[in-house]
Amino acid sequence: MRIGNAPVSWGIFEIEGLSGNYPFGHVMDEIAAAGYEGTELGPYGYYPTDPETLGAELAKRRLALASSFVPVDLRRPEDYPAAEAHALKVADLLQARGVRELILADQYRPERAPLAGRVSAADGLSAAEWESVAAGLNRLGGVLAARGMTAVFHHHVATYVESDSEIELLRQRTDPSLLGLCLDTGHAVYGGADPVDLIRRWDDRVRYVHLKDVNPAVLARARQSGLDYANGVREGLFCPLGQGVVDFDGIFRELRRRDYAGWLIVEQDIITDESAQAVPPLDLAKASREFLRRFVG
Repeated sequence: MRIGNAPVSWGIFEIEGLSGNYPFGHVMDEIAAAGYEGTELGPYGYYPTDPETLGAELAKRRLALASSFVPVDLRRPEDYPAAEAHALKVADLLQARGVRELILADQYRPERAPLAGRVSAADGLSAAEWESVAAGLNRLGGVLAARGMTAVFHHHVATYVESDSEIELLRQRTDPSLLGLCLDTGHAVYGGADPVDLIRRWDDRVRYVHLKDVNPAVLARARQSGLDYANGVREGLFCPLGQGVVDFDGIFRELRRRDYAGWLIVEQDIITDESAQAVPPLDLAKASREFLRRFVG
């Protein structure tokens, strides 16, 4: 298993209006200083997009490139070409740096953000939309497989693949040979799923892992008070690993049973404006890395 971190732990989001403004070199420096061996790409264009320039920046810090989170809209077949073009632009850069996995996700949905962590079946996709999403993911997975890459899907609150039932629909409707799972332990708990159970159900389709922890007091407040996704994050819903409710003993037990040997990417989604983040991101990243030593050294 390889341990990395991602720019979102420094408040660098794919969501417009939420992202912080740390220079990319600062984030790379601190990921390395916190003891990680790799980094994800972050939003396309945040790190250099020229493969040689990116490689030089990573090499300076002895970091490897893990993968990249790529939101796509596949609810209608007519949207496939735009989604595919976006995904393959990122895939080109990753593949040029020797990366095999591409992380796909549904786009951030403003209409779902106010329901984060408490969606119902009535808030979900229609049957026709599910058919389109599944077919689009299988199609993209096939395109990536043909070029020697692996597609994995990231479930995420404030999207249409958030709850346990939605993640299960995704599993049932997609081709195991074309689409794996990027398990996100924190988004699983936030959305009402058990990450240990997800590993058991998805089994060898778990091909990439994001490690997050969840503060139970903030989660309860978010559900009771109706906090939207951004305000839940702003109030500290995600916390350093080992300080929340995620069952990491169970997660590592299940991963080891399956001889999982891929990336473990630590993420602590934070908002870094002056009103939100009291503890420096470097200190948070160090705390999570230290916690992981009990599992992976």
